[in-house]
Amino acid sequence: MIVYIDGENYRQNLAQILADNGDIPDKDAVFKFDTAGLLKDVLGQPDLDVRYYSSEVKTPKGYTPTKNVMKQLTMINGKMRKWVADLKAQGIVYIKAGNLKVKDGKACYKCGAKAEVLQEKGVDVRLALDIFEASLGKGGSEIVLFSSDTDLCPALHKAKEHNATLKYVCFATRVNRAVSAVCNETITITLSKLRQYLICS
Repeated sequence: MIVYIDGENYRQNLAQILADNGDIPDKDAVFKFDTAGLLKDVLGQPDLDVRYYSSEVKTPKGYTPTKNVMKQLTMINGKMRKWVADLKAQGIVYIKAGNLKVKDGKACYKCGAKAEVLQEKGVDVRLALDIFEASLGKGGSEIVLFSSDTDLCPALHKAKEHNATLKYVCFATRVNRAVSAVCNETITITLSKLRQYLICS
């Protein structure tokens, strides 16, 4: 069974839920979490092929970020190094599938100034392609998705047309009804279950 995780979607929501409930200091805190153990538990499978899709921070050539953005990029890189090392130690396959790019945000309606923002590009496209490709195997495939991104719905519909069985895993407080409607089964993860697999903060 292959589990496809939309990395940034997963990590940010996990951190936000744990922070909101006082399990970690804040959503930017560095913490360890047994993702592989959690998935084996909720899916009832001891052997899983878990693939974690994430992005790499990139800045355009010749571009010098502002101090604020530079601070943010340094924090993200430091946090991701530890997080990725922990994922790999759990036997999870880490796939660089996109870029976290710096771009100009919308202009302020008062002063016209544009703030720099970070935007992830490419992960959902790679995820969609890999899910569709997996569905082309003989006899149908069992695909598990841990993402609440509705952009993946067209790929999920196509996978279903090729007789794939789709399972949607999500946090109990973050269920996406559109993704759930496409999949054959929705598995929700409660806060109490998350706490069982929080290693340290």
